Amino acid sequence: MLKMFSITLAGGTLFLVSSAVGQTIPDPTALDPVKVQQGMAIAPVPLNMKSLDPNLVGYGSYLVNASGDCNGCHSAGTATQYAKGGNPYFGQHSIVNPATYLGGGRDFGAFPNATGNFPHIISRNLTPDSSGLAVGGDTFDQFLLIIRTGMDLDHLHPTCTGPPNGTCIPAPFNGSLLQVMSWPTFKNLTDNDLLAIYTYLSAIPCLEGGPGEPANRCEPALKTKAVADPKNATAVSPEIQLDGSTSISADGKPLIYEWSTPQGSPSAAILHGNLATPTVQFSQGRGLYTFLLTVTDSTGTSSTDVATVNFVGN
Repeated sequence: MLKMFSITLAGGTLFLVSSAVGQTIPDPTALDPVKVQQGMAIAPVPLNMKSLDPNLVGYGSYLVNASGDCNGCHSAGTATQYAKGGNPYFGQHSIVNPATYLGGGRDFGAFPNATGNFPHIISRNLTPDSSGLAVGGDTFDQFLLIIRTGMDLDHLHPTCTGPPNGTCIPAPFNGSLLQVMSWPTFKNLTDNDLLAIYTYLSAIPCLEGGPGEPANRCEPALKTKAVADPKNATAVSPEIQLDGSTSISADGKPLIYEWSTPQGSPSAAILHGNLATPTVQFSQGRGLYTFLLTVTDSTGTSSTDVATVNFVGN
């Protein structure tokens, strides 16, 4: 739930401020309007502003793209950081590559050195996932914890308990903390600064990939859905097969099927009504028959759909 209010500052600048209940509302006077406007102007990708405070987004963009160089680390590397023809180090007008912007993937090499069987530290994907939350689905409280303490919530490189195995890092390095990431510096930012950064990261487009990220992270999560066929079919034969086999299970596990004739439809015999493809026998003559399919997944979530058949036989 968001609380919304507005404050008019000197010079007529209007700040629209929103905050989750229980979260400290930033002081609008602390957000420099010049930096907010500059941040919006330099954002290198389209922004999804739905339900987001434009002042926080603009100021966050300023911190990410002007004060800091987040994309310098959290992109796939210098070879693809800039779009073709937009590399400022070639004397060209700077154009950030939107296909890699803050998507992570930069390889900083084996850590702590290349002489042992140590893991490569690869920058993380900071873009939202399908949930719309920044940094792959982190809440603001989690983001705050990461920046303030350096805690690696993904636990990608634990401290070695034996010889290095290519995934752990040796003591005295603490594997529960992010290595290479400059959190010891960023932790000095104010809560308002970090809220602005988080809000901006929530507005940028999702990119696939990055260490620890699932495949298809940008796709909305599947929902269990019943799909009953046929629709508006005409049947002459006294028997017809229904089909619910294209129904979707959110977790990929088998569905439980239940076919029935709803109230208001002529009744028909449904043979093997607990299967995806039962057979029905028309017993009450001609008419429009409706068949209700209910599917239930392994979590108990159900969905319904209907098949309709106009029986014109004898």
